[in-house]
Amino acid sequence: MSERDLIDVGGGTIGGLLDRRAAAIPGKTAFVTPQAEVTYGELDRLATRIAASLADLGLAKGDAVAIFMRNRIEWVTTWLGTARGGFVCVPVNTAYKAAFLVHALKLTKARAVVTESLLLPALLSELAELPDLQWVVLVDDASGVHAPVTLLGYRELLDRTDQPTVATAVEPSDICGIALTSGTTGKSKGVVMPHYLAVVAARENAESMGTTSRDRLYTCLPMFHGAAQMNMCLHSIYAGATIVLAERFSASRFWDEMRAHEITMFNALGSLLPMLLAQPPSERDREHRVRRIFAAPAPPDVLMPFEDRFDAHIVEGYGLTEIKNVTYNPIATRKIGSIGKPTNTTELQIQGPTGTPLPVGEVGEIVYRPRVANVMFTHYVDDPEATLATTRDMWWHTGDLGYVDADGFYYFVDRQKDVLRRRGENISSYEVESVLTAFGGVAEAAAVSTPSDLGEDEVLAIIESDDVEGFDFESLFHHCDRHLPYFMVPRYYRVVPSLPRTPTGKIQKAVLRTEGRADRTWDSWEAGLRPTRPA
Repeated sequence: MSERDLIDVGGGTIGGLLDRRAAAIPGKTAFVTPQAEVTYGELDRLATRIAASLADLGLAKGDAVAIFMRNRIEWVTTWLGTARGGFVCVPVNTAYKAAFLVHALKLTKARAVVTESLLLPALLSELAELPDLQWVVLVDDASGVHAPVTLLGYRELLDRTDQPTVATAVEPSDICGIALTSGTTGKSKGVVMPHYLAVVAARENAESMGTTSRDRLYTCLPMFHGAAQMNMCLHSIYAGATIVLAERFSASRFWDEMRAHEITMFNALGSLLPMLLAQPPSERDREHRVRRIFAAPAPPDVLMPFEDRFDAHIVEGYGLTEIKNVTYNPIATRKIGSIGKPTNTTELQIQGPTGTPLPVGEVGEIVYRPRVANVMFTHYVDDPEATLATTRDMWWHTGDLGYVDADGFYYFVDRQKDVLRRRGENISSYEVESVLTAFGGVAEAAAVSTPSDLGEDEVLAIIESDDVEGFDFESLFHHCDRHLPYFMVPRYYRVVPSLPRTPTGKIQKAVLRTEGRADRTWDSWEAGLRPTRPA
């Protein structure tokens, strides 16, 4: 990394980037949330107080602090405070419970969790499984709560110290966070991420979107997602812009929010764009200030009608948790349907099964390597085998299929991995199947994707059971709802006397995907059942 690059991103750390913005524009509004509006100067001071207070609790540089709460200003200040103090932020999906929550906190050895009273019962019920956890900080009231761990109020945490500076030195190569992947073939992996990855991701987002300090950004995606945390919030800090952080998405109220907050940019994952397109046309559809939208994916049959109707430019891109966004479709010279061109810190190649580079137009695996240090993950927590398995011949293997054209534009084709994607979330079929097979009467199970009318996947569970005629699908649905995050609960269920297998006994999921929702598939939605979402 050059000296110029380091200066541009505040010395290559999240705290340094915030320092730079607070010094230049202390009175400008940085974040707007339902709880509060915070200026860059206030954000800087709060981050320092949180960093100093966490150190006062006895936490040391490199210790993990988990954030388990919905979108609110305390999410932002805690995240930036951990970064400033040299601690490691662990964003935890608010839908996690039971074994999922235990795995996230145990894997990362979180010593403190910052949460809210709504989610506290899920945490307290698992304390016996979390020997590393010492502190639970509540951002709201939980009067009368008794727990075998030290409970602190957020204000109490802030008031532990009023130090104006933090003594801990943080370097670009230091770890800023551990992201939980929502693993595709097994339990979620812990992706260890250095500071420089985060701040370069923010810079490349801003550069690719043409963001300036005059922009007002918006995200309603959850902050435990990198799409909200780095691609929008840190992106906004890099640009010195203002970002509105919403609690949740509402298709019917979305454009009213854009108008009320004078939003100029937002991000969209999964089915958000199709859901907005599905709303009744209005004479006010173009009555807003939104000029650009980052979306992945945005196929032509969505992108072109959306842009025509709402008069906003969609920027497509491609990335993975381990390597950040690595391509963007150029604004001035884009090719619709492409994921764009590699960023300046990125080298990509299309390879065949033996690692041979493939010619223009031929489909193969997308592989990656960085052009500078510290812009990709360092390793998976406690999983050296998985870390090594993704790297061969000095290339990191994405597991995704694509091709490149003669002009250097890349195109995504499909996933090699056995992964389901629903509402912007990657879902591990292994984890879904583990819950399915724990239900009485299920001999074996397979979870596969099936197309949704909103343009993404729904989850289809195929059950192997002796009781084909009288199987109790409703009870199985409730079992899944109790044990799985809401976005993992299958919508469709089908029971068969035996699953198709290879000669070696492996379930042939490709056959099941091809069969799709064949006859006798039970639809939980038609039965009036929906997964239980966090309130």
